[in-house]
Amino acid sequence: MPKITIGLITYNRPELLKRAVNSLLNQTYKDILIYIGNDYTKSKITYKSLNIKKSKKIKIFNYKKNVGERNNMNFLLKKTKTEWFSWLADDDYFHEKFIEKLLYQLQTHKRSNPVACYSNYSRSKLHKFIKKKTSKVFQKEEFINGFSKKKIRLIGTFGLIKTKILKKVKGIHATGYSFKINGKKTHHYPYCDTLIPILISNFGKIIWVDQKLVFLNTDQNSISSFTKEYDVYKSAEKYIIKKLNYVMKNGVKNKSEIILNFKNWFFFNRLNIIKKRNPFLNLRNINKYINDIKKLYQNNDKISNSNFIKKNTYKLIKSIAISFKNIF
Repeated sequence: MPKITIGLITYNRPELLKRAVNSLLNQTYKDILIYIGNDYTKSKITYKSLNIKKSKKIKIFNYKKNVGERNNMNFLLKKTKTEWFSWLADDDYFHEKFIEKLLYQLQTHKRSNPVACYSNYSRSKLHKFIKKKTSKVFQKEEFINGFSKKKIRLIGTFGLIKTKILKKVKGIHATGYSFKINGKKTHHYPYCDTLIPILISNFGKIIWVDQKLVFLNTDQNSISSFTKEYDVYKSAEKYIIKKLNYVMKNGVKNKSEIILNFKNWFFFNRLNIIKKRNPFLNLRNINKYINDIKKLYQNNDKISNSNFIKKNTYKLIKSIAISFKNIF
């Protein structure tokens, strides 16, 4: 029986889906199962539409009703019976040695009882040749600290993760409001992928390979790239901090520093959203934005509130100024 299942989610991206599927079929490690969850009810996915031969190792689920991204991902996880699992989205893809490299690390460090192995990622085309770089096994505190500082670069849903642990943490969470496309909820939630490695770090060690084995699409068709939903991003922040505090309850000493790192992460994303929004809307909301900064960083003993707020307010003003470029 295969050890690994890849849950591939798709919604009306037929050409990109083919690329994602081929990246799985071309893996140097072949003993895998591929589950494809098609949430686009107007068009069925078939072996023919994918230009591939029928295979017992590939199962396609064409939903009769639109279930949304979160339910699609969790459904594929629920169907999985293999020891290891990873998600993949139709607009992303894996290097041909993604599974081989990660599985090698899991087997090499089997005595450490790792719960997951992740790799670095790239926003540009992956290179066939992989440079030799370091890998490391992380205890919970060291991992969360490095992850919070973005020194450990990974996509939380794209790695080899112990299936039983993923199910134990209940897969993908509804962290806040759903992103929308044309007014319709996508059931894609802010930081839902970020939360996964945080939650599973509570159950064992995490291995990270500093090799770019994942391609992450961030072009204008990616919801994270085109969304201007400031309040949607903000809605998930309390939930992430709550779960983070729960995970750090035992075995983590520098909690306040890690919390501050994540708040800086949130603020960075807020600014990116503001840069894309209508500048006149930004001017109307400037007091709201400033109050939101104060609320975000309140009760944090690692910062000097007055100077810190002034510094971040300056960054806010710069971001609003950049948003005016959108109308010229």
